[in-house]
Amino acid sequence: MTIDGLTYPLYRQKGFMLAPGVTMKLNMLSGAPADYYIIRFLALQPSGEPDRYIPAQAFGPPEWIISHFRFVMDMVDEIKKKHHCDNVWDQMKANILFQEMLMSLFQHTSRDQKPDVQQAMTVTLHYMEQHYASDITRDKLAELAGMSADYYSRMFKKLIGKSPMEYLTDIRINHAKQALVLTRDSFRSIAHGAGFSDEFYFSRKFKAATGRSPSAYVNTIRYTHKIASLKHLLTGHLVALGIEPYAAVINKAYPVSEDLRNTISVGDAQPDLEKLMSAQPDLILTCEFRDIEKSKKEKMYEQIAPTVTVPFFQNWRTHFQSIARIVGKDAEAMEWLERYETKAETISRKVRQKLGGESVLVVGLGNQKMCVYGQRNVGTVLYGDLKLTMPAGVEDIAHYREITVDELAEFDADRIILTCYRHYGNTYKEQAIQQECRDLWRSPQWRQLKAVRNGAVHYMCDSRHLYTCYTSLSHDLLLDKSLELLLSDSSK
Repeated sequence: MTIDGLTYPLYRQKGFMLAPGVTMKLNMLSGAPADYYIIRFLALQPSGEPDRYIPAQAFGPPEWIISHFRFVMDMVDEIKKKHHCDNVWDQMKANILFQEMLMSLFQHTSRDQKPDVQQAMTVTLHYMEQHYASDITRDKLAELAGMSADYYSRMFKKLIGKSPMEYLTDIRINHAKQALVLTRDSFRSIAHGAGFSDEFYFSRKFKAATGRSPSAYVNTIRYTHKIASLKHLLTGHLVALGIEPYAAVINKAYPVSEDLRNTISVGDAQPDLEKLMSAQPDLILTCEFRDIEKSKKEKMYEQIAPTVTVPFFQNWRTHFQSIARIVGKDAEAMEWLERYETKAETISRKVRQKLGGESVLVVGLGNQKMCVYGQRNVGTVLYGDLKLTMPAGVEDIAHYREITVDELAEFDADRIILTCYRHYGNTYKEQAIQQECRDLWRSPQWRQLKAVRNGAVHYMCDSRHLYTCYTSLSHDLLLDKSLELLLSDSSK
């Protein structure tokens, strides 16, 4: 954040007090989403004249770390709720809560106050995770922590187990590992991108940390058959490339994994660390929502085998090509994608000729809930690759949106495809979804829908998540299923 020309790093638990007239600009450098609150208020003081107040300087530091962050966020949420309420007493309560919050934040603040050491370490750890590629010094980290450089180093090593710069080097090496297997960039480019001054220094540090040179590390991963896949979407990409994973998370929610006869199961819904360790893979593939900070479990994966984390929010073609690059099958991936595009174009032409401009809505059932699928997963095939007409309102749904049966009429779809939502693969869930389908057909709101009245409902609830997983293999199978469903003269 830039305040009157000065730049400040942002972290979770950070707060600023901005004076009137200050120019403030937020720079979201990573492109990742961020949540923040801006609270505007007036600070007034008596002017000396009866019933007259003048502006006062707000108390509190210009920048601070909120040590009791969750408590303060709960207060802010409550203030927001009551401030926007029509009840005058709730509005007054919001004002009282705001003043209580200011007191909780600042009444103990003092320039001579010793910083919370654990909190200060957390701030610098976050900073290193987010700014590893920039020029970071021990003095800079100590300044962020509000400590002297020597005291900061001693406390960091006591709490973390290594020096700040050793920890920073580990972060940089891990990011370089990802870049080595996910890109075709030069060692020079990867070294600079990870924060190393040059490729020679990078190579020395990399070999010291891993026992192998960067090129040897890449070759070890690229030509191994002992790959552990911890996510269904990555398993689907591997199978599409003709690779059966050496180990994988396997459950019946994604039927493809049931056909992996020689694959070692390392968990059902989530990876079991003991099973993963026993399998002794040479490479672990996973996919996470966070692109910056790794969870504790992800860091433990690295202790078992080199781990590549594919960012969740990339599109499936990028995922597919990234996996192909990791396992040395770039050419096979290009051929697969070319076949897919040709197949999608052929099926699109046939289906659109039959449907004309009819809109198609995808509704998921499961766990006593209902959702509309948007432009990811099933939507990326139907609305993207097959170019089918999207019902009004679906353009605002990125992944899915939970709805009620009453809200279905708002989409006014010409056709509906019924599929699963949150199917966990067990027999009980199978029976429950079938019952939900029967209950839905008995619903008056459902029976009044245009698609239902016209007999244009297509059933896909018996496939679990075979077609709704966001992976190349599922999308290829969904092309065939769409042709079968939408060209059929009868619907269910």
